[in-house]
Amino acid sequence: MMSAEDFAARYQESWRALWCVAVAVLNDRALAEDALQESAIIGLRKRGEFVPGTAFVPWMSAIVRYVALNQARKASRRRSASVDPVVMDRACGSAPMHDNNTSRDEMFDDRVSAALGSLPEIARQCLLMRTLFGAPYSEIAARFEIPEGTAMSHVHRARRSMRTRLERDSTGGSERAREAAPR
Repeated sequence: MMSAEDFAARYQESWRALWCVAVAVLNDRALAEDALQESAIIGLRKRGEFVPGTAFVPWMSAIVRYVALNQARKASRRRSASVDPVVMDRACGSAPMHDNNTSRDEMFDDRVSAALGSLPEIARQCLLMRTLFGAPYSEIAARFEIPEGTAMSHVHRARRSMRTRLERDSTGGSERAREAAPR
């Protein structure tokens, strides 16, 4: 059985990759931190189930993914409705948090976040592992227990989807308006 010290060392080494898995599922940094903490406790308790000689990250990633999915389900049940921040600010009588003076960097971050949020969960996870950490497809495949070709396909499709959405958003939908206009 893996010792608690060995588990802690391996967990510390793989923290960033595990965090990426949690963020990919939850699309929220704060919730991802919570999921990692809960996953560490579960992983520590289940360290006797870890098979020596196998990769730690895929084993622990599965725990992180299931904890994050559970948190996402709980959050969706608690969420009554999504509220536009501008509408909420007006209703509360405060100054708007978002206005027309938003910097290009802030707008870009929101667009990228929205585009990432529109991807299917597994595609988003594969894309983030590949682009943020440069993980080889073999590692991505092992982590999510999918064939390597499927991991490649998820990354390719996610990139294409992101590119299409970001290009569409940058035109402000003007092309759609022109196409819909009567001739």
